[in-house]
Amino acid sequence: MGQVWGWGYGGEGQLGLGSRVKMVSTPHVISCIEPPLPGKDRSSAFSHDSKFFSAQASKVPGNFVKEIACGGRHSAIITVLGHYSLLAGVCTDRCGQGGTYDQLRPTYVNSLSAVRVEKIAAGLWHTLCVSDEGRVYAFGGNQFGQLGTGADQAESLPKLLDPPCLEGKNAKMVSCGARHSIISTGTVNYLAGDGTNMAKLGLGDSVDRSTPSQVSITVMPRNIACGWWHTLLLAETPI
Repeated sequence: MGQVWGWGYGGEGQLGLGSRVKMVSTPHVISCIEPPLPGKDRSSAFSHDSKFFSAQASKVPGNFVKEIACGGRHSAIITVLGHYSLLAGVCTDRCGQGGTYDQLRPTYVNSLSAVRVEKIAAGLWHTLCVSDEGRVYAFGGNQFGQLGTGADQAESLPKLLDPPCLEGKNAKMVSCGARHSIISTGTVNYLAGDGTNMAKLGLGDSVDRSTPSQVSITVMPRNIACGWWHTLLLAETPI
């Protein structure tokens, strides 16, 4: 479990401090609290993860975060219990709340309440997350097909990606660039989005892709990362 600290530019609410602070020059703790659970469910949840935290720690705001991600103008977190939360920011569809209003404080995303989220990635205008079952949910801006939904319209609520190429496969990692995304299933990697600007998709051309397309590279990935116009993959070294 962990605690979130933030600093830097917060003029659009992305630091989750409750106001549009243009500059935070020193690190500040950001309160990210688990949504309320029924007593029985809460007890079983804490018992399940007892090695990571105690009941006493539940009284301390922000002590249940296990993943964080920063987009261009928004931020996101995942709590220890697997809840995805918008940390804060400008929410033109990218926040999964079903609307375009901005959020200045951490907000629980009810649309993913039945999903235990394990991984999260934030791009310039969009967000991807991976469930404990290896399913990928995408939402936000989609001008270049970066959500991988097969269309180019934005998604204001998390949309499950179910293209044929992902059937029977469990996603392990995701990463978001400014206008493209990558999904790794552990042995196979797929990219979607803007293919221009240096052919960032790695598919041998400069064509946009609105559905995940397989990258021809036969390595075992340990990590993946998307930059503004480029992509890196950290591969396992063969023994």
